Amino acid sequence: MQLNVLLLAAALPLLLTTTLAAVPCHHSDVVKSMECKPLLGQLAGEMAKYPEMPPPDELKAFAHMCKRALSCMQSIKCDVLKTATMLIAKTCTGINLMSGSFGKCIDDIRNNPPSLEKYPCARLLKTELGRPGNCQMYQDELECTTKLTMDRCGNEAVEEMTTNMGYIKEMMECH
Repeated sequence: MQLNVLLLAAALPLLLTTTLAAVPCHHSDVVKSMECKPLLGQLAGEMAKYPEMPPPDELKAFAHMCKRALSCMQSIKCDVLKTATMLIAKTCTGINLMSGSFGKCIDDIRNNPPSLEKYPCARLLKTELGRPGNCQMYQDELECTTKLTMDRCGNEAVEEMTTNMGYIKEMMECH
């Protein structure tokens, strides 16, 4: 969760930077960014309350805040503020992932650990609080991780994991 707070915090100052962009910021972009800033501040403030990953139900509220903030920023055209919007969208991708079926599955597996004999990859969840495991789970032990997710949570959670695999690996800085 700290990575998402850091990405969001990095994006906030960009909302006020309006020079040195290939597409300069028009007055309307600056006004719109000022209208959106309270939504982003609220999201960052709520996220900062959690040093680790909040429960999926709490993340649903964050996902709603993300949707409102991104919707607000949709009409902004200048490059600097578009960069801020992309950073916020990246944060929101993680929030949406962890508030959905996959996030609920990770939470359930952590709270009700499976047999390590049957699912040896589950050992990696215990040591990686605040993240959905580590690189090893989604690279070397992907087959185990997929089977565990399918057996415990069903196809929807596996589909969310597969669809967001690029994000998951990037978040964990997998190489």
